[in-house]
Amino acid sequence: MTVADRIVVVAASLLVGILFARYWGPAVPAAAVELRSGREVVARYPLDRDRRVDVQGRLGVSVLDIRDGRVRFIASPCRNKVCIHAGWLRHSGEAAACLPNRVSVSLIGGVEAEFDAVAF
Repeated sequence: MTVADRIVVVAASLLVGILFARYWGPAVPAAAVELRSGREVVARYPLDRDRRVDVQGRLGVSVLDIRDGRVRFIASPCRNKVCIHAGWLRHSGEAAACLPNRVSVSLIGGVEAEFDAVAF
């Protein structure tokens, strides 16, 4: 291994470390949840108070559970229930949607929402 090879290996290792810290660092807890029906924002709720929320969509009512600083779909009129299987959301920038019912949930606060190529 030549000196140039060692420099490339060290530089690549540093770059991987920097990218890991920047893009896969610790997640920031969200402060609030934003609920949408179609293109309209229908409500924003802080995550510090437990509640159950009904959101009217195109097919019917989707029910959301906000508890312990987290949110999840617990009922929806869609066929495959992908929104329910998304589970609990707790970090800023996370989102879930019931596409057939046109209801979506986004967690906000702490940092700007970022999308990664793996999840979206």
